[in-house]
Amino acid sequence: MRRRTCVALALLFQFGLAQAVDEAELAALVERPSIGLYKAYAEFKMADYDSARRIWQALAERDVAEAWFNLGILAEDGLGEPKDAALALARYRRGAEAGSVKAQYRLGLLHLDGRLTAVDPVQARHWLAAAAAAGDSEAARRLEALEVTHLR
Repeated sequence: MRRRTCVALALLFQFGLAQAVDEAELAALVERPSIGLYKAYAEFKMADYDSARRIWQALAERDVAEAWFNLGILAEDGLGEPKDAALALARYRRGAEAGSVKAQYRLGLLHLDGRLTAVDPVQARHWLAAAAAAGDSEAARRLEALEVTHLR
């Protein structure tokens, strides 16, 4: 395991796993976004979607790209909040624009297959290209397949 991951996990245990997040802890997590993301993910995995959303929302207000992506998942799947396709798309877009490769890839797929939005090959190509340029090999593969399909 990488040293950064070990340090992050140690700090996570310091903050406590799967416990309600109070304001002081939330402020501390926002000051350390990588730890906040880990803590929110732990809450998410424990199905405490309210705590995960509070942390991700606080991080998103600081424009932490991965927080926007994770908030998109909550809205898309209706986890701890009603399913809302428009809100999910808006959150994914904010994450993608802030640099989340996961959000870029997700937007590319959604525009490609027409889930949550109309099929839009131009947007699919745009977001898959952004994710591929950031090193996402699956996005590069999908982009290549899209190009081949549209050349026929």
